[in-house]
This record gives sequence, C-alpha cells and structure tokens, in this order.
Amino acid sequence: MSTTKVLVICGPAGVGKSSTAYEIARRLTELNVSHALIDSDELDRVHPWPPAGQEPSKLARRNLTALWANFAALGHTRLLITGVFTTLSSELSWISDAVPNADITSIRLIADLPTLKARIYRREIGSGAGDQLRRTIQQLDQMRQSDQADTEVIDTSDQHVSGTANRIINAWLGKPITQP
Repeated sequence: MSTTKVLVICGPAGVGKSSTAYEIARRLTELNVSHALIDSDELDRVHPWPPAGQEPSKLARRNLTALWANFAALGHTRLLITGVFTTLSSELSWISDAVPNADITSIRLIADLPTLKARIYRREIGSGAGDQLRRTIQQLDQMRQSDQADTEVIDTSDQHVSGTANRIINAWLGKPITQP
C-alpha cells in the first residue's frame, strides 16, 4: 500500500485556512499534481452537535474514511485537509485512522486578533459574527495550550493568500514554487 501525503492546514476561524487551501489546490492543479481537498467542517456539519452518544470526531472519522477510500480508488496519494483542530494531536490521530499510511505535514495558521476580527466580520454577514468571534478567541487559547513543537506556524496577518500558499507548497512538495 502506498503512502498518502497528507497536508493538514489548521488554525482558528478567520485565519485563512479555506482560502489558502483553495489557492494551494489551484496551484497544484496548474502543476498537474494529483490531489484531493477536504474541508473538515463538511465532514460533520449536522445539528444537533455532537450526535447523541458519539464522541465529536467519530462522524468526521467515518466520513473521511469513506471519502478517502473513494479518492484512493481513483489513484490519489495526496490529501489536503483543513480544520480548526484546536488539539492537534488528537485530531491527527483520527485523520491517521481514516487515511491509511498517512505521512502527515501539519501547518498551523495564525493571525493577530484585529485581523481575525476584521475577517470574521467580513465573512459572517448574518447574526453569527459575534458568536464566531468568541469561539475564535477560545480556539486561540486552546491552541496556545496544546500546539505540538513540530507543527510549522505561519502568521497570515499581513500576508496575501498566494504568498502563504507558495510557502506551504514549497514545504510540502519540497521544491520551490515561484508563481505570484
């Protein structure tokens, strides 16, 4: 069984995980690098949450297992997955369970609070912006307490998404990407 190169992009809400992942996927497509992209929010977007009697990651693990089996059957060996993942060690555990032979690279995106606040209020145009900002602040606190030493941290506060994507692609593929 071949190794699956898994890139985990994590961080608090509003830090740019999805935008960065979409840019990485676009660049990989231009480079003709086969890959799959999954936003972990879509693996367990149900109400009520968590499902009665289940540990929070169980539904996400089952759905990722099913999706990855389908992608692997198509010959894919690279997976980009995004998520908040406040306690990265436990999150990487269920991702490893769902993706056999995973070689995981994790990148934690961060940003200063004014940047996060501006992004959240720009993105959350409905009634949930204040609640999301409170959750983001809680996520930041949890991440500071549980980050792993081997996780690369990239500050996106004053960065354009293309620069962040280039930096991550360079690290993941092991070769420089010079596109703007």
